[in-house]
Amino acid sequence: MASLIGPDSVLILLSVILLVVSIGLWMETRPVMGPFGVLFVILFPSLLSGLGVLPRFSSVYAWVVEYFVPLSLPMLLFQADLRRIWKESGRVLLAFLLAAATTVVGALLAVHLADLGVEEGVWTGILTAGFIGGSANSASVAVAMGKANDPMMGVAVAGVFAIAVPYLAFLLSLPALPRLWRALGGDYCRQSLEPKPTQQPTQGPSALSLAGSFAVSGMICVLATWLADTMNYPPMKFLAITGLSVLLGTLLPSTSARLEGHYALGQILIYSFFVVVGVQINFIVAWQQGSQVMLFTTVLLSVHFGLLVLFGRRLGLTGPEMLVASNACILSPPTAAAMAVSRGWKDLVTPAILCGVLGYALSTGVGIAMAELL
Repeated sequence: MASLIGPDSVLILLSVILLVVSIGLWMETRPVMGPFGVLFVILFPSLLSGLGVLPRFSSVYAWVVEYFVPLSLPMLLFQADLRRIWKESGRVLLAFLLAAATTVVGALLAVHLADLGVEEGVWTGILTAGFIGGSANSASVAVAMGKANDPMMGVAVAGVFAIAVPYLAFLLSLPALPRLWRALGGDYCRQSLEPKPTQQPTQGPSALSLAGSFAVSGMICVLATWLADTMNYPPMKFLAITGLSVLLGTLLPSTSARLEGHYALGQILIYSFFVVVGVQINFIVAWQQGSQVMLFTTVLLSVHFGLLVLFGRRLGLTGPEMLVASNACILSPPTAAAMAVSRGWKDLVTPAILCGVLGYALSTGVGIAMAELL
C-alpha cells in the first residue's frame, strides 16, 4: 500500500522528522512527560507508518543512518575531558565504574534467560552500550554491526524504555523508604565534591560555534572512516570516532569549550535516527520479540542494582553515591544530575554529569566488544 507521503519527498520527510524530534525534546522539558520524550520519538513515527502516512523505507532514512549517527557521536563527546573527570568525580567515579561493571555482568546473565534471536550476541552488545552510555551509543553499535535498519532495533529501544522509566521511578522513590534507605547508606555523603565555578550564561551558541561543531565532527568522522577502510574492519569507524573525540576533549579542553551548542546538535541528530528507527518498526516482530527484550532488560537491571549495592556497601559507598552512579549509567547524565538536585545532593551534581560523559566514551567499545565476542 502506497503511503500518503512518498518515499522521494525529501523535504517533507525531513520536516516531519525534525517536527517529531522537536516535540520529543519539548516533552523532555516538562516534569511529567520528560521520561517519555524518547518513547514518543520512536512510537509516534511507527504509528504514522502503520497508518500509511509515512513510507516505511526511503533514501532519506538511509541518509540519516549513514551521516547523522556518526556526526552526533563527537558532538556528545567534546566535553569528555578525562583529566577533569578523574579529578572532580571523586568517589562517584568509583561507583560509576562499579555500576558499569555490574551492567555487563547483568547483560551476560540476561542473554541466557531471554531469547533475543539467532544474533543475540549482537543485540546484547547494542543494549549493553545503551545501558552504560545512552541511546547514542546503542545507535553507534547498531550502525557498526549493520543493524540500524533492522525491524528489531525499534522494538529493542522501545522495550528498553518501557522498563527503564519505571527503574528511574524506583531510584527516585528509594530515599522515601526509611528502612531500605538506611540499609543503602542513608543521606550522608562522605566527601564534598563542590563543582568548579562556571561562567555566566551567554546569549547562546553563535553561528560560528555551531558551524565549528559540525566541521570538527565531520573531520573526525572522515578520519575514522579512513581508518576503518584501511583496516578493513567497519566497527573501527565508531571506535575511532570515540577515541578521537575523547582525545580532543582531553588534550584541547579549551578548544572544545568554544564549540558551544555541540551537545544540543548531537541530541537533534541522534533523535532523528530514532524517528527513522520508529518508522521501520515491524509490529509482528514487536509482538514476538518485545516481551523478550523487556525480560532481558528486567534481568539486567535487577542484577546491576543488586551487585552495585552489595559491592558498593563493601567499598564504603553511600546511598546517594550509588543512586547517582546507577542513574548516570543506566539512564543519562541529565537525569542523574536532576535527581541529585532534587534530593539536595548538590556536591554530586557535577560528578553525575562527568561520569555520564565517561559512559559515552566507554560504552561504544564495550558494546562492540560484546557483540563480537558473544
